[in-house]
Parts: sequence; structure tokens; C-alpha cells
Amino acid sequence: MAYLAIGCGMLLAVVFAWSAVTKLRSRTAFDEFARSLAPLVSRTVPAAVLLTAAEVLVPPLLLVAPVWGFGLAGGLLGVLTAGVVLVVRRRLVVSCRCFGAGRARIGRRHVVRNLLLVLIGGLGLVAAVSTGAAPSIDAPGVLLSVGAAVLLASFVIHFDDLVELWA
Repeated sequence: MAYLAIGCGMLLAVVFAWSAVTKLRSRTAFDEFARSLAPLVSRTVPAAVLLTAAEVLVPPLLLVAPVWGFGLAGGLLGVLTAGVVLVVRRRLVVSCRCFGAGRARIGRRHVVRNLLLVLIGGLGLVAAVSTGAAPSIDAPGVLLSVGAAVLLASFVIHFDDLVELWA
């Protein structure tokens, strides 16, 4: 269970770190993200600041306090998924700004992607709680968990590009 917690935590840490970096890399990138929230909230900049701050907090929390990190990741994913569902149900035309300046229109596939991330967060939380404070782990197991997590995170990050490639 310790390796499952490590893998799930690393996957979410990479996804949230990349998401935050792409929003904070420039003022223009952050402004575009804030504007993409306009169909859902009236005060876009405070909402964008709050969401991005939470994204920044998830990776270190997953490393130092995994239960809290999985909790924050799950809550944040719940909010983000609810926003995506609203966009889809209202048939709004909104570009996905999850990982930077994406041009893909938010759709059902983003709901599925987010629900899979929620599932990963839930699995990680269960694994972290059941593992306890001092799990018995070895280096090869950690390397395998981290490697698999980084590979899967790259699929999540480039999800829209992969869908476009295969469409």
C-alpha cells in the first residue's frame, strides 16, 4: 500500500505542479486562465488566485503530510470537476486552461479525466491512511512507483494533445 500511496501522490503532485507553473509562468498566462473562469464566476481574478494557490500547495503537502495533501487534492479536483460539468451542461464554449494556453474546448472527456484523477486521489488517500506513519519501503519500489507516476502524469498533462492526435 505504501507504493500505491507514493505513486498516486507523485502523479497528483506532478499534475498540480505543472498546472500551477503554466498559470504562473507569465502575467498573460494567468490572465488567460482568469478570463476562462468568466462563464462560472463573477470575480475571476480572486477565483484564479485561490485555485492556483491551492494547486501550488498540493505537491508539498503530498510530500510532507500525504493525508492532508490527498484531501486538498480531492477537494480541489471536486471543485474543478464541478466547474467542468457546468460548462458541459450549459454547452458553453470555454477553452481548457488546465495546463496552460490550451485551445481544446472543454468537454465530456475533461469530466472523465478529472473523475479519474479524483479516483487516483481517493486510492492514494486510502493507501496513505492504511500505510501509517512509518511504512516499510525500499528504493526499487519507490523508483518504480515514481517512474510510473511521472509517466502517467505526462499522459494527463498532454491529454488534449493525445486526443487531438488520435481523433
